[in-house]
Amino acid sequence: MSRGDSAPAAVPGRGDSDALAADWITVVAAHAGAGASTVALAISDAAAATDRRVHLVETAHPRRSGLIAAASAEMGTDAAGAWRRGSRDRVTIDRRVEDVEPGGWPVLPISEEPAVTVLDLGLPAPENLARLAADRTRTVVVCRPTVPGVRLTEHVLSQLAEQPVVVAIVGPARWPQAVKANCGPRLRELRSQGRVVRVPVDRRLQTAGLTGDRLPKAVEAAGRSLTALLMPAVPPQPRHRHRAASSQPGAAGEAR
Repeated sequence: MSRGDSAPAAVPGRGDSDALAADWITVVAAHAGAGASTVALAISDAAAATDRRVHLVETAHPRRSGLIAAASAEMGTDAAGAWRRGSRDRVTIDRRVEDVEPGGWPVLPISEEPAVTVLDLGLPAPENLARLAADRTRTVVVCRPTVPGVRLTEHVLSQLAEQPVVVAIVGPARWPQAVKANCGPRLRELRSQGRVVRVPVDRRLQTAGLTGDRLPKAVEAAGRSLTALLMPAVPPQPRHRHRAASSQPGAAGEAR
């Protein structure tokens, strides 16, 4: 998977407020190399496939961007010159231009106001995780099915106890016994509620990273499963071109 979450990401403020909107979807990595950028893009593509406009914002340092090549067309920078903008079907992607953190969130033209905003926050610093918990967004925690991975995930989940959370497990369908044995109570609870989704590892993505091409079918299917959990009031309906992917057995679902 693409590794755009290898270093702590700051959460810049928007205007005079550093709060995140409650209807935004935030994607955070429980540990370095979890695959948060791939998961954020899969969710964005799934939402866009329902004819909704999507704004995907990555806060990682420019040298650590997992979305650097994810747009199918580059559009220069925003009006402030702080965000580099690209498009991908109905998804607008903004990523940082400079080393210095931008002073606010990127703003789209009124004609392009998104129906869905997805923030790829990577591996958040402790103070930003606390801010994320206070703002109560819909959050996806991304991890790998390893003993350190699930332990770190439990720590993140404990910080988001009052928040709607879904966990994306990037890896094989079956977990080693040692991983199962080290799952904490919050992760076990989410598994029992069907709020843990497996995202398959794809060899092409591991080699090439995220590009402007469509994601692999199994990863697309995982994105649709996550989107259905994050936006249950309006379940995503895949376009015709996605139906073959959704019919594949075992493409996505709860990790076992």
